[in-house]
Amino acid sequence: MYVEKIEAVLPCISDPWKLRIIAYLDSAPDLRELAETLNARYSESLGVVMVRLGRREVNFFASGKVTIREVSDVEEGRKLVNSILAMSSHKTMIRE
Repeated sequence: MYVEKIEAVLPCISDPWKLRIIAYLDSAPDLRELAETLNARYSESLGVVMVRLGRREVNFFASGKVTIREVSDVEEGRKLVNSILAMSSHKTMIRE
């Protein structure tokens, strides 16, 4: 699973020098597994996993949509999401 496309790049509300990015994954994530491996907040009713990394925030939605906040550029956002997904995948493999 990886970032397939970037839909929007917007200025961040909390820091005008940073960006908010809306991206889509190539497939829908297993939110429960993602939350467990990352020790992240998970809302089944909303269909979202919220990951905080310092000031950065990444939200994974059941539809495959991802929102990223507080990044410097699009490539940083893409790498951040792909790194989170890779880390979750590796933790899942180790656990099994």
